[in-house]
Amino acid sequence: MEEKAAAAARTVKDVCPHDFVKAYSAHLKRSGKMELPHWTDIVKTGRFKELAPYDPDWYYIRAASMARKIYLRQGIRVGGF
Repeated sequence: MEEKAAAAARTVKDVCPHDFVKAYSAHLKRSGKMELPHWTDIVKTGRFKELAPYDPDWYYIRAASMARKIYLRQGIRVGGF
């Protein structure tokens, strides 16, 4: 029975969100297809923040998180967040 369960296809909904975002952000960084803007090291993520994020890979993590959210909410459009 366990072999059948392990061989079953998994979707984004079946995986823990933290694990998916972590793995997909690593894939985005490794693939090299995503070009980072030059301002990623100095930008703030909110107007109430004083500093840029400490994690140098924050942009990849944010992109993976947004990709997951767009996948889960199929009808989302500009301004839908």
